[in-house]
Amino acid sequence: MDQERLLRELSEFLSIPSVSTMSAHDADVRRAAEWVAAELRRLGCQEVEFLGSDVHPVVWGVGPEVPGAPTLLIYGHYDVQPPDPLREWVSPPFEPTVRGGRIFARGAVDDKGQVFALLKAVEACGTPPVNLRFLLEGEEEYGSAVLFDLLRKQPQRTAADAVLVADMAYIAPGWPAVYNVLRGICYAEIHVRTARSDMHSGEYGGAAPNAHEALVRLLGRLKTEDGKIHVPGLYEAVRRPSRQELAAWKKLPFKEREFLKQRVGGKALTGLARYSVLERLWALPTFEIHGIVGGFTGEGAKTVIPAEATAKVSLRLVPDQKLSRVERQFATAVRKHTPKYADVSVKFLHGADPAVVKLDHPVFGILDRAFREVVGRGVVPVRAGGTIPIVPALGQRGAPVVLTGIGLPDDGLHAPNEKLDLQQLWDGIEVFKRFYELFGAEGRQ
Repeated sequence: MDQERLLRELSEFLSIPSVSTMSAHDADVRRAAEWVAAELRRLGCQEVEFLGSDVHPVVWGVGPEVPGAPTLLIYGHYDVQPPDPLREWVSPPFEPTVRGGRIFARGAVDDKGQVFALLKAVEACGTPPVNLRFLLEGEEEYGSAVLFDLLRKQPQRTAADAVLVADMAYIAPGWPAVYNVLRGICYAEIHVRTARSDMHSGEYGGAAPNAHEALVRLLGRLKTEDGKIHVPGLYEAVRRPSRQELAAWKKLPFKEREFLKQRVGGKALTGLARYSVLERLWALPTFEIHGIVGGFTGEGAKTVIPAEATAKVSLRLVPDQKLSRVERQFATAVRKHTPKYADVSVKFLHGADPAVVKLDHPVFGILDRAFREVVGRGVVPVRAGGTIPIVPALGQRGAPVVLTGIGLPDDGLHAPNEKLDLQQLWDGIEVFKRFYELFGAEGRQ
């Protein structure tokens, strides 16, 4: 394995600021798509297309024909999250930097580094042992609308014997995982208006309503300090984990104190205290505030009473919650908890139902064997707190969806100083290479 060359190529990929949520980066997203397409052609794909969008295209690829071999669909995404706050990065987010055996850059692990590992594993095979199909999208971080639309119109794109998704992480160093549940998401903006325009806080303060104050009161009512979300009906559909699953979680190498100190870096953990941390992360719905905009936040001082304010928020959903129902419940709760003197509106930006994957297909045994042979330990079945919106659609034609990955819990997804351990990358390339080989051989049988 020519690690120096691979690192140079990965750095080239990571240096493209393909931030899908910001229109200012549309050209960069397209440039990342072209990088992926060029790589697919280099791997021998005779059919490489841009589908669904000129700006955030789905890159579709069909590998060389392998008569008698099964078909594997590989999914991933080449778009990344915004890098803010920039001041917290040790090195610039789109100038990949190696420190201490790790590469730091936005997208290093989510998901460019993992897509890179999947592609380089194909290269390492020489002659592909399976029939390969690729669906690599540029809008996963913004809801996957382009890919959803494409698969509604062309569901045959998901025809395969199995789907491989590498956008996840080990449960702990040395403990690879396979995922059977992803939480869904409901992402929204709450907009509050309390007056016709901003006002002088000296002339009007004490009498005029303040939009920020109204918004903060509303947010405080939606989730109280004990961690309970006050959305009527929200918890009714929640399916509790089985006793067997809860017992298995207790055997995982997870310690709450280490989680608080090493990964959270705070003074205390929050949430519903009568549930374990893993239950709060994997099996319960959440409500989080991501940002508040309005009033004056520039340098210096401006004594103003803001007339409007906006909060970006999301709820994570668990089995058996449905996005459409949660949206209705949430909109009703917002209206209920808004102060009477304020006008409020809710705009839903994107969302997805939870994904539940059964692990009873032989392909999961093949994944387990690949990890055992390369890293010395098989996969453990776990849940994830995050969301990959498109997963249910990837399995719509009956193919099992394999959710795994080569990241580590401390990689800093969506945060400053995102990184990927290089040993995880080298091992990952070997694991996926072995997976392709085993899947091809056993699939023929």
